[in-house]
Amino acid sequence: MLLLSLAAAPASAQNYAFPTSAEDYGHWYPTAYKDQGGEDWNCGNIYYSGHNGSDYGAGGFPGMDAGRDIVAAADGVVEYTNDGVADDCTTADCPGGGGFGNYVRLVHADGKQTYYAHMKTWSVAVSVGDSVACGQKLGEMGSSGYSTGPHLHFEVRVGGTAHDPFDGPCSAPPSYWVDQGAHGGLPGLICDGAEPCEPQAGLSCGVPLSVSNDGGGSTQSVLSYSCTDFTYTGPEAAWSWTAELDEQVTVSLDGHSADVDLFVLPGPGCNPADCIGGSTNPNTEAESVTWNAAQGEEYVIVVDGWEGATSSFQLELDCTPPGDDDDVVEPDDDDVVEPDDDDSAPLDDDDAVVDDDDSSEEAAPFFPEADRRGAFLEGAGCGCSAGASRIPGWLWLLAPLAWAGRRRG
Repeated sequence: MLLLSLAAAPASAQNYAFPTSAEDYGHWYPTAYKDQGGEDWNCGNIYYSGHNGSDYGAGGFPGMDAGRDIVAAADGVVEYTNDGVADDCTTADCPGGGGFGNYVRLVHADGKQTYYAHMKTWSVAVSVGDSVACGQKLGEMGSSGYSTGPHLHFEVRVGGTAHDPFDGPCSAPPSYWVDQGAHGGLPGLICDGAEPCEPQAGLSCGVPLSVSNDGGGSTQSVLSYSCTDFTYTGPEAAWSWTAELDEQVTVSLDGHSADVDLFVLPGPGCNPADCIGGSTNPNTEAESVTWNAAQGEEYVIVVDGWEGATSSFQLELDCTPPGDDDDVVEPDDDDVVEPDDDDSAPLDDDDAVVDDDDSSEEAAPFFPEADRRGAFLEGAGCGCSAGASRIPGWLWLLAPLAWAGRRRG
């Protein structure tokens, strides 16, 4: 009955998460995109002639033996399964499943179908008619059917016609992924409709917060951020903050006992694809990110665990506005009046508006023009032998800012 209702009344477009588990995400890499008439969706050469899907490898036969999960890319219903065919094909012409070998076909609420092909023998974990949730295991990577080595062939069909799920200069929009990622990389693991992270209580300037990334409110859905190429298996925890001024802000993290990293995202919505800045120092080195915040804008500070790391730690925001010398008590300012200093004018470092020597004597010269400064592997794809080598991620380096307000309190 559910299957009939899905086909009879298409819902809004269903977007996809990359179809694997968080534990296995870091093992996968693209080996062949859909053929767009002699190029791939980004006008590149990661394709082979006549290919109708997107192929992903995960370490060849050793990876297959270790077990690489294949999961539902979105909520749906199982329309068809095939299992029991040999999974050791290397010749691209092994029988079974019409070339797909061991595979699963799902139909989604918008009427689109997704195919998950070339699975390991007897790994199919669902049956026809089952309702499945995004992220639910369907099987494991294999090399069954028309295959040259272990991989996943993921295909989207609309009305029986294969569509490229990627939106690029050489393919038609829209993208079918929640977060399609970069060319040569992986789509994100966030399911359609899921919040990529859930900010907890807000941060306050100058008020340290002792927390952890595995407590209440933590999630495990964000695996990559646009300001780094690393993969994070979480869990992640997030906090929100809204700027009251146009100001330079630094968030710092220390006191951690495991390798957790720090990211700043635009809010609301916690979109990892728009990462403003990140700090990814190894092990337990302190982390900090500095950025220019805009008045009234919300930001989300995320702490994510490298390779599943969890730890307690301390977060703190320093919100000293640019141009503030910390000598004058002003609204939204943390300035304090120090001993022997009775400043009475903004940006004045003495006892009078034009007096710069902290005394009641004759005024010192004033120079208005002067600036005040402070301190691819085996198993490339379906019916092809082209391999691909994996390019390791690059460490994002956040350039230090050369100018900042001074705190004297």
